Amino acid sequence: MLILNTLLHFSRCHCVGICASLVPINLLATALTVFKVSRDHSSGSIKVSIGLASLAAGLLVLHDLSWLILGVVMAPTYILFTLALVCLGCNIWAGWHPQSMRRMLLVVIDGCS
Repeated sequence: MLILNTLLHFSRCHCVGICASLVPINLLATALTVFKVSRDHSSGSIKVSIGLASLAAGLLVLHDLSWLILGVVMAPTYILFTLALVCLGCNIWAGWHPQSMRRMLLVVIDGCS
């Protein structure tokens, strides 16, 4: 229990630094996963990217949960929580069915040009 309290306290004391690093890592790693799927990279390369992005999203979810445990109900908490879940969902999609993600991305790209 002491370790959990220490982690929760660390998460709350260093919130700005944690969010300032996890949000860009999360967005860039998920964008890299989507790029690799769209360019039909090797499955090993895609899985490494999914692992990194999922780790960042999971850490952001845990950080947000540390605030929700305290009862801090503010817009940034929900915005970051939603961002992490959307990125996690994209990575799950890329891992389970990359062909459908690639087809959807190609349709979107063709529609924009």
